[in-house]
Amino acid sequence: MADFVLVNPPVAPESRLSSNLPNLGLASIAAFLQRQGVETVILDAAAFGWDATTTAERVAQAAPLVCGLSATTPGLPAAAEIAAKIKQRMPDCVTVAGGPHPSARPDETLDTYRSIDYAVIGEGEVTAWEIFQEIERGGEPTEVRGVASRAAGILRLAKHRPPIGQIDDLPPPLWDALPSLATTYGPPVQSTYRLPSAILTTARGDPYGDAYRDDVIFGRKLRMHGAARIFEMMEFLYRRQTIVDFAIMDESLLVDEGRLVELARLLQRSTLPLSFSCQARPDQSLSPFAWRELANAGCWQLVFHLGAGHNSVLRRLGARFTIEQALAALRAAHDAGIATHAHVLLGAPGESLESLAATRRFVLRAPLEDATIGFFAAYPGADLTGEIGTFGRLVGGLAARCERQVSFIPDGLNADLLRRERWRVYRSFYLRTHIILHYLRRLRDRSGRPALWSAFRSFRRRFLRFRPI
Repeated sequence: MADFVLVNPPVAPESRLSSNLPNLGLASIAAFLQRQGVETVILDAAAFGWDATTTAERVAQAAPLVCGLSATTPGLPAAAEIAAKIKQRMPDCVTVAGGPHPSARPDETLDTYRSIDYAVIGEGEVTAWEIFQEIERGGEPTEVRGVASRAAGILRLAKHRPPIGQIDDLPPPLWDALPSLATTYGPPVQSTYRLPSAILTTARGDPYGDAYRDDVIFGRKLRMHGAARIFEMMEFLYRRQTIVDFAIMDESLLVDEGRLVELARLLQRSTLPLSFSCQARPDQSLSPFAWRELANAGCWQLVFHLGAGHNSVLRRLGARFTIEQALAALRAAHDAGIATHAHVLLGAPGESLESLAATRRFVLRAPLEDATIGFFAAYPGADLTGEIGTFGRLVGGLAARCERQVSFIPDGLNADLLRRERWRVYRSFYLRTHIILHYLRRLRDRSGRPALWSAFRSFRRRFLRFRPI
């Protein structure tokens, strides 16, 4: 039995945004609810491969007052299907959808999917708690800040809920409510040095203003965990779940050099056998001293989300850096002995045959050990999405709105051309001698071998054929 059940719905493999990752947003909401005395359960249908029927049955077994469903854009239909099946079994259970899509399109969420009672806009911890309080006392949470509801068929938006100011005041994620991080999940192989590995987030908010990014949940104001909290989470997961490698999934670590050095010193003094990767931006810079501290603390890789490989497309995406700055940042990381990984999108607004060729040349000449090549996706909460029709056309519906599928075709191009270019860039990048040797060296660590072999089989199936699939 539980008071509040949080569900991570299943998503089709072709629509997943990344590898099988834990939903840290739900873990944070669960921790906040537990602190208030609300018995909370997380059901990760995506991790276990449950369908909507199985997931709804698991929710019904817990018999909660409220069921919260996380919903990305491609995952919204599955979340709504689960909600409908919950209603069949438990008509009085209140269903609430939160996450990127309901935050960006609460009207569309509630109008299209009648099985969802309320939508949460923005951060969910305090809102979930206040929703539960209203439901428990027999009321309706229509006045709770950050809640969208229906009133006589008309969308009703409560007052805006401002972002949480000090995120260190929140409890750490309720890791124990998730399945085992060591055996159930795994960051992308390209960002995993050793196993077991897990992801972490160390900040909220996206202050950079890239027009293609969705910032509807956490907003633009950057709020960061202190170095002590970050170390506390890493130490806890090492001692509790034997996690030895971390992928930090935000771009804040290089923002504050003092915070970075403090974390590096904590890791070095602890003598824990930890390694980590983190994300960075080309317009961030460090002193030579901070680069050394970062490497000595166990940072083995920096991941740069570049958006595109051509300056004209970068400008269209609202990026505040140039390809020349990106190359300089990659060289700086290399000089510090840290591997580099670029995440590049094809098919963005303004893309052309010329810019596609420039992106290919950039990926092949840049000092990189890894590259992730995806497709541009027009997420509902991004500024650029509002004018997307002036640059091309959307295809495939919500389920295709992810970086693994072509969901937007720029004027003058077509889907097959974009798929062929992705296939060509991947083959050209990974079939080079120094990249192959890089991965052979990584095979020395036995813990990572199963994941590496799995990745190789996937690469062989997708990119060693004579034509893209």
